[in-house]
Amino acid sequence: MGIRIAYIENQKNAAIDALCADYIKKTKGIFSFQLIKLPAAKQSDPDKQREIETASFIKTAREQDQIILLDEKGKQTSSVEFSQYLEKILANSRGDFIFCIGGAYGFNDEAKFKYPSFRMSNWVFPHQIARLILCEQIYRAFQISQGGKYHHF
Repeated sequence: MGIRIAYIENQKNAAIDALCADYIKKTKGIFSFQLIKLPAAKQSDPDKQREIETASFIKTAREQDQIILLDEKGKQTSSVEFSQYLEKILANSRGDFIFCIGGAYGFNDEAKFKYPSFRMSNWVFPHQIARLILCEQIYRAFQISQGGKYHHF
């Protein structure tokens, strides 16, 4: 059981990759944590791109895994609420917990209806920064649940 972040991204940024790797390294021994980079569909039709990319996310999951979408219309929570949510869902899950950061056009309506979604902020971030923020928030969530000193109440 662990956490995976599946994301659509075309550009490489060594600085962002290194920062994400640092948060993943800090969680070593607590849970399995990995990143899964998926290519953008690069379709001229946004609906077709959305369908292809959503399907690629679904293919990364096994039946017992739980998918969470990161979507600008999803539920917004505090870091403490997010920590409590993660702790509860990981305690009751048999599979991995997969966060999906969609492509430029997001997810299809079927996925938005089927899977829970969170939004990071009222602001919109580039995908690379969203990935970094999510890595940090997952690390923060586990520090909160373990009573660590990283998060100050």
